Amino acid sequence: MAKKSGKKAAAPAPMPAEPAWPTARGAAEGFRLGYDGLASQGKDMLSALVAANAALGQAMGRMTLELVGLSRATVESAAATGAGMVDAKSLEDVMALHYDFTKGCVERLIAGGARLSELGFKAASEVYEPLGARAEKVLDAWTKPLAA
Repeated sequence: MAKKSGKKAAAPAPMPAEPAWPTARGAAEGFRLGYDGLASQGKDMLSALVAANAALGQAMGRMTLELVGLSRATVESAAATGAGMVDAKSLEDVMALHYDFTKGCVERLIAGGARLSELGFKAASEVYEPLGARAEKVLDAWTKPLAA
């Protein structure tokens, strides 16, 4: 006759419903979401860079037209002064023409410099606008998890 031992059979250990560590499927989903966010951020940044580049191109075109206008006015003034010097009858006439030419050049330089400076400030604000808007979005995205 076999003796019964006083030990009970061990019950199987209960399995947790979800593991406490990340699973491969959860990690893959996290990577996918991270990649989607990174791709979206890259696309938005590229769009901002394209907009800033377009604004810079337009601003450079306006500044180039202003410089061409200044150069054209100077060349026309120099040609008129040269023709006047050929027809001058005395040294006083040559000095008066030279004075008028120099005065006109300085006035155009001051007015053109102010206009170019104005165009430069306008260009800087137009170029910064898309990049600044993108930077604000990034900063908002970075601060949201900290506030939550």
